[in-house]
Amino acid sequence: MKRVTVWIGVLLPFALAFASVNASAQTTFNMTGTIVNGTCQWTLSGGSDSTVALDPISVSALPAVGATGYKPFQLTVNSCSAGLTQATFAFTGTSDATDLARYKNTGAATGVAVELESADGATIGANNTNNTRTVPISAGQATLDLRVAYWKLPSVLATTGSVLSSTLVTMSYL
Repeated sequence: MKRVTVWIGVLLPFALAFASVNASAQTTFNMTGTIVNGTCQWTLSGGSDSTVALDPISVSALPAVGATGYKPFQLTVNSCSAGLTQATFAFTGTSDATDLARYKNTGAATGVAVELESADGATIGANNTNNTRTVPISAGQATLDLRVAYWKLPSVLATTGSVLSSTLVTMSYL
């Protein structure tokens, strides 16, 4: 019996050593979300696939400074969740280096930028000036009338080529 006790006394420390190899760890993670008033679907009219195409014009049709070749279009939200009463559209883009309120042309034409306006003729600045518009939602729908045009830059020679620009529109609803 003494011999069995010795073996248990010898084996027990080894068994405890191997048992302590198991490790454990704890961690905390966050769970986040957002509760919103609802959503709407949006469409672009006067253009296709999120593109509003200005009609081609000749270099000689450009004014010395300013806009020409206006193209009207609409941003419409529809299928809005019940209880929503207004939609706010916020526009941002890359400013032209010569005229910060106009959107930079990344196409091949020189001496021109792009003018974005609401239907009342107020410029929607690429430089975040006067860049939000709010319209009421009625019967689950709201429409923002807009127009876009070529903008001849001052003191810069205009040349032929493509005119390309873009704006990011962020819509929020109340």
